[in-house]
Amino acid sequence: MNNKIRALLASALLVGTAPLATGCDLIASIQTATKTTNATSAMPQTQVHEEIVNALSQRLDTLEVTYSGTEDTLKQDIKDILNNAINADDYLHYIVKTYGYNAKITGTTATITFSFTYWETLSQTNEVKKRVAEALKQILTPGMNDHQKEKAIHDWIVTNVAYDTRLISYSAYDGLVNGSTVCQGYALLTYEMMKQAGIPVKIVEGSSRNIAHTWNLVQIDDEWYHLDTTWDDPVPDVVGRVVYNYYNLPDAELRSDHTWEPSTRYPTAVTSYNQTLTALTVKGEPKADFYNTLYEQLGYIYLTAPYTATNLQDLTSRIRVAVKNGRKELVLRYTQGSTVESDMKKAFSAQKGLSKYRYSYEDFTRTTADDKILRIEFYYS
Repeated sequence: MNNKIRALLASALLVGTAPLATGCDLIASIQTATKTTNATSAMPQTQVHEEIVNALSQRLDTLEVTYSGTEDTLKQDIKDILNNAINADDYLHYIVKTYGYNAKITGTTATITFSFTYWETLSQTNEVKKRVAEALKQILTPGMNDHQKEKAIHDWIVTNVAYDTRLISYSAYDGLVNGSTVCQGYALLTYEMMKQAGIPVKIVEGSSRNIAHTWNLVQIDDEWYHLDTTWDDPVPDVVGRVVYNYYNLPDAELRSDHTWEPSTRYPTAVTSYNQTLTALTVKGEPKADFYNTLYEQLGYIYLTAPYTATNLQDLTSRIRVAVKNGRKELVLRYTQGSTVESDMKKAFSAQKGLSKYRYSYEDFTRTTADDKILRIEFYYS
């Protein structure tokens, strides 16, 4: 081994993660008792992997091991072992705040000191598990299938947790005990609740709205869907409000405002949940009423002609009919999202009998086009 490579390997090598939720500054790490596990003989890769996972599970601050490998690949081996161990469990991965190592090389043997900091202490994680189990006993009932369990969990999280606008709380513990957290905490809590309910679940790391972001993938009836409980809990928090804009989206629909790097850790989500619910309803199952209600809550009715305006003329006509019938509100999908504001002015310029109107609009996540959901309120003179 040449001296340059030896010096590089012997130096402090940091392989770390930054907070994934908002891009805000790191806060002081959670304090845990400092412990060191010593290994006097060289370990194979699998054992080093297991030692790291065990250290994370116990929330150890440091771990010292001795590893013997091939001289040419020793440095890469250490990085791979560490990264694979960090990625072995999604919950452990995302409660690790920072991680790194310092390796001292002698020939083909490395004495490695790994270091970790965490967003949650072990006692806090145990409290999360306990509170999640208690919550599931309250919201899940015998006979529920995974569709019903998922909705109950989604709704519970959205109604019991608020987004931390201070951007300092990152854990599921923060969300459960203190009432607020950022997206990382939402994803961790969703993960733990789904896991305890028996629903396969992943945590996905990417970005949305130009900031770092995390959300979940859930598997329902052998199909994977994206579930973003953070963006289904808009700011400011309103007690009892639940939205479903990011509930069970396939890859193609979520990519309208989410991005993520392809990874073998992320199964593909290719099935439209619209088709899934429609097929379940057609079967005439005893849970058909649940599926029909969920179909409406998820906004799939706005994919149908009675709830869609495709151009300015269509929009103007629908508003005219609503005013003629004395309606106080009109909600529909407008497929000309890029011109919604100017078209609304034109559509109302010809209306009579109104003292004023108000409207709001938001992206419609169930299509890949620039569709908007329009909510219009009418006030009569």
